[in-house]
Amino acid sequence: MKKIFLLTFFVGWMQIFYAQIPTTDKKLSNIKKIDLALQGIGLTLEQKLGNSVTTDLSFGFGGGYSISEGSIDYQVIKPALYFSVTPKYFYNFKKRIINSKTVQNNSGNYIGLRLKYTTPLNKKSTVIRNSILTNIHWGLQRPLGNNWLFSSHIGVGYAHDIDYGFGTIYPAVDFKFCYVFPKLKK
Repeated sequence: MKKIFLLTFFVGWMQIFYAQIPTTDKKLSNIKKIDLALQGIGLTLEQKLGNSVTTDLSFGFGGGYSISEGSIDYQVIKPALYFSVTPKYFYNFKKRIINSKTVQNNSGNYIGLRLKYTTPLNKKSTVIRNSILTNIHWGLQRPLGNNWLFSSHIGVGYAHDIDYGFGTIYPAVDFKFCYVFPKLKK
């Protein structure tokens, strides 16, 4: 009985993640979304810049960073605001179209570069301070139904504490679920 349940569960999840969602839009598009990520909640505008390039302009609320020489700690319970810019090059977008895979909500694999600024809400905090994080990463985006999107990336970055001048290299990992606002019909 357990095996049947596990098999049914596994097949169901595979259908969700790999389902072909019909779309007539075969180009990158501008999308607005709410992100729920490991590093907070935010609003993002993914703006099309070309046939294979978009940029995410994001702002939101999450934990702050405590950066020192050789270490970086993400402080979940210490609130901070963040702003980020992430250009993304979708290197397999045309191949997805040729292979009849969905490209809904800019679905595909990409190489990205993120620049993120965080500032603590409590300006007198000695634990978290103003920080700039940059990273280069490999990522993917996949639709989960018509208005949901899963996005993740992995790479390497450099974090810099603006207030004290500390910096360190860090592993850049992110997973997020996004609600994509439906496009208004004219």
